[in-house]
Amino acid sequence: MTAKMQEEVLVVPRAALLGDDAFVGVRPPDPVYVDRIRQRGTYRRRAEVEDDPRFKQIIPYLVVCRGDEVFLFRRLRGGGEARLHDLYSIGVGGHINRADVGDGDPLEVGLARELDEELEFRGPREVRWLGVLNDERNPVSAVHFGLVYEVRTSADVRVREEEVLRGDFVPVAQALSYYDQMETWSQLVLEGLGWKPGPR
Repeated sequence: MTAKMQEEVLVVPRAALLGDDAFVGVRPPDPVYVDRIRQRGTYRRRAEVEDDPRFKQIIPYLVVCRGDEVFLFRRLRGGGEARLHDLYSIGVGGHINRADVGDGDPLEVGLARELDEELEFRGPREVRWLGVLNDERNPVSAVHFGLVYEVRTSADVRVREEEVLRGDFVPVAQALSYYDQMETWSQLVLEGLGWKPGPR
């Protein structure tokens, strides 16, 4: 078992988080979900919940924008999640680990960790909560729940772990041309932001 599978990650029982409302897509910011995460969240070994849809692993998911551009990622085979290899993405996200949180607020710590672990911002940045993301349609999404943030900057941004991710700013129209090759979360974010029409 890999070290990542041994990590204790923040999860919420699916029934407590979603109830009977297993929506698909991005919804506007709603403090109800944050309250449920803080009140019902616990830490479990990732190996125990990775394939268990009774639990939702909480993922801060960051969309980085600069002017009319968005940061487009491609997930390489060096990444830990084999089910996402070679897919494109406009977001980057990660689990919230007990070891990182300590006495801090798990959502704030998780967001800060993701900002600083995955990317290097060579200038100021502003973070705005865009909403929540859920998808029940495939095994990866069924066990995760996203807190979607826009990170806006006017500076250059660099991927830190280049064996895992590649990426650069591209015009939104160019990012849309990769839609069919994107992970499902990115497709849903593009639709939720109104950049691409969703299914009718």
